[in-house]
Amino acid sequence: MSRLHFQPIQGQARSIMQTILHTPEIASCRLKDLLVLRLACEEVVMNIVSYAYPEGVDGFLDVDIQSVEDTDGTGNAPDGRLIVISFEDGGAAFNPLEQEDPDTTLSWQQRRIGGLGIFLIRRKVHAVSYNYVNQRNTLTVTLRV
Repeated sequence: MSRLHFQPIQGQARSIMQTILHTPEIASCRLKDLLVLRLACEEVVMNIVSYAYPEGVDGFLDVDIQSVEDTDGTGNAPDGRLIVISFEDGGAAFNPLEQEDPDTTLSWQQRRIGGLGIFLIRRKVHAVSYNYVNQRNTLTVTLRV
């Protein structure tokens, strides 16, 4: 398990992303899985860095990354691995999963801004969840690899 702590985060999205992508859990993934994980991580990190804290606030981001055995539900034979990434920040409560899905039938010029990133994450990963406890947002993304 990799536990990462970033503070300050303003202006640090690129560095944060590089650190996350170079953890053993993620770096050992196949290319197709790595691309999905990169998309998910980049979307979440960019949104936290850009919107979680008011300008001038020295915010933090904690990231926990686990690689766990995925079983067939009976506990017998392994069915691969799961990469579980939890992103935790102390910004204002915001559940991106409550946002309305963008209308992908519209052209990009006609669509409202926002929502496409979490829409793509929800379509590409096995599970995504959110909770707000003790004034902390936690978004957890799980991908079967």
